[in-house]
Amino acid sequence: MLIEEFERAIHEANREGARAFEEKRYQDVKTLMQQAEDLESFQSCIVELDEEWSSRTTESEQKSKKGKVAFHAACVAKTTEQLKSEFVKQTRSSFVSKDGETAIVVSVSREYDNGTQRFYWFSFQPYQGEFLQSKANGFLVLGCASPDRTLIIPYRDFGPWTEKLNKSIRDNGSFYWHIKIVTDDDGLRLKLEGKGNQVDVDKYQIKNK
Repeated sequence: MLIEEFERAIHEANREGARAFEEKRYQDVKTLMQQAEDLESFQSCIVELDEEWSSRTTESEQKSKKGKVAFHAACVAKTTEQLKSEFVKQTRSSFVSKDGETAIVVSVSREYDNGTQRFYWFSFQPYQGEFLQSKANGFLVLGCASPDRTLIIPYRDFGPWTEKLNKSIRDNGSFYWHIKIVTDDDGLRLKLEGKGNQVDVDKYQIKNK
């Protein structure tokens, strides 16, 4: 969660910088740009420490982490091919197309099985929604256990669903949503609040060639 908090802070600094530029507060733009750069540098240090810690863990744990990184990269590659657009990395989970028209947020999950249901779980932050809304086209990309089961959901469809998603509220009042994708022979469905309340999201799955 610490890395996600840094991503949120970086997004906020960039957003405030854009607003300051529009309002011609150029000194504030310089300050905010430096703030974003400092946050990114600090985030890189956290990532390096995380990687160093991983090097001291068991071999199986290392393989698991490397597998998740590769899984995430494969989902980005699938999205690039599907949307026919090259993307530039903004943070660990967010990307913008080179023409500046499209934003994507990429998240991956392993498959869970509670004995009665198989599902995939993701967290979704409010700042990620703001990021997807900041471009003409925004897409939430969800990797469900494998790059071969990747969903690309337009944010214009997903945004209204957040009002019916379960969420966790932190002590400081900030929150994040829970995305639960249920799977069975009938396909993939997004679980909403309320018993049996689900949305069919199978149509958003990238079809393998």
